[in-house]
Amino acid sequence: MNGGLERTYSVLAWIVGCTTFFVVLAFVFQLSTDPTSWWNVNDDVVKVVDMVHGWLFMVVLVLVAILSRRYGWTVGFTLTTMILATLPVVSFWAERRATHAMRAKAATTA
Repeated sequence: MNGGLERTYSVLAWIVGCTTFFVVLAFVFQLSTDPTSWWNVNDDVVKVVDMVHGWLFMVVLVLVAILSRRYGWTVGFTLTTMILATLPVVSFWAERRATHAMRAKAATTA
């Protein structure tokens, strides 16, 4: 791996994964708790995290597309990496999978 763009992808993918998990949990807790719970009282915090998550997710998708071209990923690998990034918890595995693919390609070209 070269470093800059790959590391940025890795860090942002983890941040997006964590915020995905938070947003899904917040949605469930807002529906399952009473109106005076923290989740319902601080709905504005949940909305801000959700909005930031959305923007960062779009950046991650662009980074996946750029890295796909750089490392010669197949269309199938690229699309599954993007789709898996939408699933809580599975997104962490998708990031690891992409990182291993980048390292493997970098090792064969070095």
